[in-house]
Amino acid sequence: MDLRVLAELKEYLTVKQHTPGRLKVKVNLAIRNHPKLPELQNAAKGGSSAIKKTNLNIFTQTLTVDYDSTMLPFESLQELLSSDDPERIASLATALMEGAGA
Repeated sequence: MDLRVLAELKEYLTVKQHTPGRLKVKVNLAIRNHPKLPELQNAAKGGSSAIKKTNLNIFTQTLTVDYDSTMLPFESLQELLSSDDPERIASLATALMEGAGA
């Protein structure tokens, strides 16, 4: 999964639960019309090896991401998810991807 896609689609996502190694977000159905949706749906097939597994369930409107918290630090990912500054979000996503070897 490329966290830059997650950052781009942040306006459609609401964090429901985040613990080190597992992220669960509520997905707004308006995302269906976004051109980046296929990248989110196929998130586990590419990007960072820090992402162990993803599951996008459009029926329950949830995205679950299991990740290696040693490669993607919980605090940094939490900041990316909670920040309202688009520039900070973009730089965090890029830094996290580079740090995870993607």
